[in-house]
Amino acid sequence: MSLKPYFSIIQLTGHMQMDNFTSFDSYISSAAVVIQPVTLHQRASIHNLQNLSRMKKVIAVVGKLGLKNKNRRKEAHSQTDGITGDTAPATSSSSSNPQISEQIQTSHGTHFFTDLRDNNFTNATITNAVNQTNNYYASDGPSSEANKITPDMIASAIPAVPNIFKGREELVEQGVHILCQQSLRFLAILGAGGMGKTSLALHIMNATSVKDKFTGTCYFSPCELFEYAESLIQGLLHIMKLTMQENKSKHEVLFDHLQAACEDVLIVFDNFETPWNHDDSIAIKNLLEKVAQYEKVSLIVTMRGPDGPADIPWEKLGDQSGIPTLAPVPAKEAFKAFAGNKLQNSDESESQIDSLLHQLEYVPLAIRLSAQHVKRVPLKALIKMWEKDKISILTEPTKSGRLTSVSFSIELSIKIFKIEGRTLELLSALSFLPDGIPFWVENLDQMFPEEGLSFSVSTLLDSSLIYGQNEGLKMLAPVREHILSKYPIGQVDIDHLEMFYAKFLQNLPDNDMQAQHVLQLHINNIEKIFKGQISSGHSKTSCVSAINTLSRFGTFSSVLIGLIDLHLQNDPNIKKSDEVDLKIMKAGHLRWMGRFQDAEAQVMSVKECFNEEGNISQSEAHILGRCFDTLQHIYYTQAQYEKAINMNLQARRYFKQSENQWAQADSMRWLGNIYLGQNRYKEASEMISGAQQIFQQIENELGVAECLKRLGEIYRMQDKYDEAIGMLSDAQKQFETFGNQLRAAECLRSLGHLYRNQEKYDEASEMTLEAQKHFEEIGDKVGVANCLRSLGYIYMDQAQYVRAIDMFSKAQMQYQSIGSIVDAAWCHQLLGITYRYQGQYEKAEEAFTEALELFKGFPGEKYYIGYTLLNFGYLFFDMKDFAEARKKYEKAKDIFYSHGQLEKEVDKCSEALAELDEAEATASISK
Repeated sequence: MSLKPYFSIIQLTGHMQMDNFTSFDSYISSAAVVIQPVTLHQRASIHNLQNLSRMKKVIAVVGKLGLKNKNRRKEAHSQTDGITGDTAPATSSSSSNPQISEQIQTSHGTHFFTDLRDNNFTNATITNAVNQTNNYYASDGPSSEANKITPDMIASAIPAVPNIFKGREELVEQGVHILCQQSLRFLAILGAGGMGKTSLALHIMNATSVKDKFTGTCYFSPCELFEYAESLIQGLLHIMKLTMQENKSKHEVLFDHLQAACEDVLIVFDNFETPWNHDDSIAIKNLLEKVAQYEKVSLIVTMRGPDGPADIPWEKLGDQSGIPTLAPVPAKEAFKAFAGNKLQNSDESESQIDSLLHQLEYVPLAIRLSAQHVKRVPLKALIKMWEKDKISILTEPTKSGRLTSVSFSIELSIKIFKIEGRTLELLSALSFLPDGIPFWVENLDQMFPEEGLSFSVSTLLDSSLIYGQNEGLKMLAPVREHILSKYPIGQVDIDHLEMFYAKFLQNLPDNDMQAQHVLQLHINNIEKIFKGQISSGHSKTSCVSAINTLSRFGTFSSVLIGLIDLHLQNDPNIKKSDEVDLKIMKAGHLRWMGRFQDAEAQVMSVKECFNEEGNISQSEAHILGRCFDTLQHIYYTQAQYEKAINMNLQARRYFKQSENQWAQADSMRWLGNIYLGQNRYKEASEMISGAQQIFQQIENELGVAECLKRLGEIYRMQDKYDEAIGMLSDAQKQFETFGNQLRAAECLRSLGHLYRNQEKYDEASEMTLEAQKHFEEIGDKVGVANCLRSLGYIYMDQAQYVRAIDMFSKAQMQYQSIGSIVDAAWCHQLLGITYRYQGQYEKAEEAFTEALELFKGFPGEKYYIGYTLLNFGYLFFDMKDFAEARKKYEKAKDIFYSHGQLEKEVDKCSEALAELDEAEATASISK
């Protein structure tokens, strides 16, 4: 059998005795070697080379190899002599020549054979011991050319100061300030790959103040070229243009130069993670700390990770995790600048750019790479590329490098920080979770029990592929998309996550406000996990249980509806009762979102399955009662009060049949709410008081608080302020105790009304703003709109008309967006009043006209229509158009009178007409 060699050269650096080593492994690992792989015709195995004689046999094989190059034969012979004990001089190309323009030889590696086990070479992979950095130039692994780093190569690796540089002015100013202080000499620019650390360093280095301080002595070292301390020193000698001196080492030349410096010296170590995370890290640490000891030396280091290297008192830019992503405005400016004049400006393109940048999380490299595609493809095509294959737009159509490909930059981090095994799987799991892992110290071990992954977290944080935020672990979108694509999470880990979140939902606090605050941190994770498990059929827990828990929170309606739809589609064996519950639940949340037609259609699809005539069971009666109750809410929200009353009465009938006392009481309370919306205070008070008594009988404290709140609002509308404040304050406290954030917010808003009525405007604003905050947190768009309108009233009362118009306009748009047309029309009417107060009569007339146009679809809204006509009349009165004013007054009076319970409003119209008569008479006399 013909044996062909595993390697062609073994080069020993220095004289070593085999007797000093116990095995071939220990001998070879101590040697500095360069191995060139040679193809084998047939593999040969060499086992258990544990003694000198066996070692000599191996060398004998090497010596007999048919090497064609004569110099290589001599080299192999000299190596054999070295092994047998003959002395040979150490070879160091840098020390043998005083000129440092020759190649940098870095040789103390541990990468002789990879995958070597127990000296078995059968499956070993032979690699270059000089495992040159995956640098700026090469992405295909080690190469002999990467060892020959010349001054020209270093110069080529140093980038120019970028012309497009947005949103980093404060960071540059901060960095310049640090370097120009007497006591602060060490600046660390830290963060993930692609965050623009190098660009920041270059701009700081080229700032006028820095140039003035470090006159002509600023050095930039591209450390992606240097893995070892020796190569880093020689690189510095190149950059500083120092020459070797006889009988002096490279260390001595460098340190003598720094010691003799009369002026301040600035050294920038860019991409320092390469040498810092290599096997020569101790030597690198020693070198860096020695350089930092010289008083005239200031340092800038840029590297991936949350902390600066070595025991040096670094001043860090940015926040705890390093430099932040860009803010939205400068990110958009940068995108447009990179895209150039090929970008077409329009409202649609503006919103598309905003959406894309938000999804990219404003990462500088991702912005530059995505924007440059616009030079070749339209923006719409770029958006489609992102939707189809997200990571594809984050690279240039050239050879990949850390500055031309987000994926390359991420893979570089994975390799430099040796992320593999379970650590890589944890990275995959984190990429799967949009919210990351909130409060990871508490939750990580519960997500992946009995694994002890804290050390893996430390490695990932050092790599900056993840970052810490508010005690959680997060991942930027470009990193997440790449990891998701190349290292997808395993099903076992998804199952672990589902079980964790099923338990998490079961253990949420009973207090809705507290529960929502906790749930908000995890909601995107929950949505992704349960949707995936339901769709794939891998679910290990009860999805119905999870859905029921989420139904407590209106702010998560869109998530809930998506889960309901998936579950209904993917579970052919779902119970009929569960199906009905989910459909009615969905209708309620569609109403919450303002999708009234969809909500109504959903209810009708359930109701049509039951025969409303004849004998029905209690359970069927309860379902029909729920259907009519939901329809009542849909119509009430749209101010369709007569329809709402009809639905309420039918709901109450079925609830009585089902003998559900709570449902009966709640239905009575809601009928009172409808009467209150119609300003039928007496009927509203009677109905709500009756509901309160039933709630007290069945000991339902939440129901009692609901009634107390409504009674307080009735007193408010009747100008009984002291009673109203007492009731509303008590109700608000009870709701906060129960954790009902929605009802507590409504109480705060009503208290704001009360204080406004008492002209206590500071207190009114405070209460209303607090209510608005609560509504925004729970996603109640109607509540937010109501608060905006209330603030408009408060500003109008104080003659702050500009602010009032702003609030009314925002409220109007909010109402319009959710389909609350009556409220939107009322806001137009309020805008008309405010413009009138400012003397802007033309705008006022437009606003009143728009309001009446919208009210045409709601002829039953007599209160609102009448007041709009009355205020329209006031406008014409101010404009001295008495004839038109009279028409509006008389029409308003007729509207109020037809309502039957708006006597005060009828009187106001009569007063307006009397004033008009007097004005007309005065005008006639003056003529």
